[in-house]
Amino acid sequence: VVKGKVKGYGLPADIWSLGCTVLEMLTGKLPYAPLECISALFKIGKGELPLVPDSLSRDARDFILQCLRVNPDDRPTAAQLLDHKFVQRSFSQSSDSASPHILRRG
Repeated sequence: VVKGKVKGYGLPADIWSLGCTVLEMLTGKLPYAPLECISALFKIGKGELPLVPDSLSRDARDFILQCLRVNPDDRPTAAQLLDHKFVQRSFSQSSDSASPHILRRG
C-alpha cells in the first residue's frame, strides 16, 4: 500500500496477462524464461518487459507490446484489441477455413 491507497488489479492486468499468453503461444516459451520465478517477478516489478522476438510478425509484436505497456492506463482495452490488425488478420484467415457450424451463432 503506497500513500494509504489500496489499488487492486483491474482489467488492465488481464490485458497484460493476455500479452504474456499470446507471447508464449507464439514462441512456445514462457515470457521470462529461463529465469526462476522470483527473478521474473523482480523484472516485472521493475517494469522490464520480456523479450519479444523480431522473428514474430510486425502485427504480432505490436499487439504483444501494446498489451505489455508498463503503465496499466496506457494499455488498450479488450475492445480496442479486437480491432488490432493481428486479431483481424487472424480471424479473417481462420474464418475462411472454419466450419460453418463454428461460425454460426443461434
